[in-house]
Amino acid sequence: MASVLGMDNIKLFVCCHKESDVPKHPLLAPVQVGTALADTRFEGFLYDDAGENISAKNPYYCELTAQYWAWKNIEADYYGFFHYRRYLYPDINARRPYVIKREPTLPLLDKMGYDGFTELIRKYDLIIPKGENMYVPVCEHYADAPFHHEKDLKIAERIVLEQHPEMAEAMEEYLSGTVCYFGNIYIMKRHIFHDYCRWLFNILEAFDQRADTVGYSVQEQRVDGYLAERMLGVWLTSIRGTLKTLELPRVHFVPEDAERYRRIMLNCVLPPGSKMRALLKQKTVRIR
Repeated sequence: MASVLGMDNIKLFVCCHKESDVPKHPLLAPVQVGTALADTRFEGFLYDDAGENISAKNPYYCELTAQYWAWKNIEADYYGFFHYRRYLYPDINARRPYVIKREPTLPLLDKMGYDGFTELIRKYDLIIPKGENMYVPVCEHYADAPFHHEKDLKIAERIVLEQHPEMAEAMEEYLSGTVCYFGNIYIMKRHIFHDYCRWLFNILEAFDQRADTVGYSVQEQRVDGYLAERMLGVWLTSIRGTLKTLELPRVHFVPEDAERYRRIMLNCVLPPGSKMRALLKQKTVRIR
């Protein structure tokens, strides 16, 4: 393991399955996921197949292969995980769960508040994305989402009850509620991150042993990543009130093209987190 560098040792890993422009910011550490299966290695990146790893499981675990690799191989005081096009936005006054911005650059990150992000991170045990109200129970939202299967969530629920019966009430509360935490995005203090990883990967390992994913498409095979999003919500509910927690909006980086302007217009007409947008999502299956 790398040596501990003190309380300034904050690692915000940007998970990339394709070569992406990640600003050379001192907080950001780009990591290539699924490296064990890749034909090329992205220059200047960290790789999730170093040391103890599950890189070969990336088709199922998605960005979680980077989280497992960091858990087993990297020493830090704070661990954070973003995607190549989704970061946390350090705006504590934001009302919406996410905003659209052009592709990330150092000047844009500074404008967004990244020059003071270290101080903000130090104030909290845990920073998570703003919960997004889908106006339908989390369990129903999972069952209806594209490429998701209700039976998989049911298996994960049974495993949680077997391994952590004390979480039964928290799991029922979260899955019957309507607020989702998307993206497997967060920042955690060291001991919290290690506790969470032990909890999550034990559940997913048991799920892999029981699940039947024969015939799943490429998108459906990402089931471990999909489940982890919901398991994060279960875990957050179970520890509510015990940690100093902050919710921040996500920022979605979209290139300067017609698609970007379409999304901006959509967000103006149907703001993220609004009931009308959630209801329309249920009808059209996918706008997000």
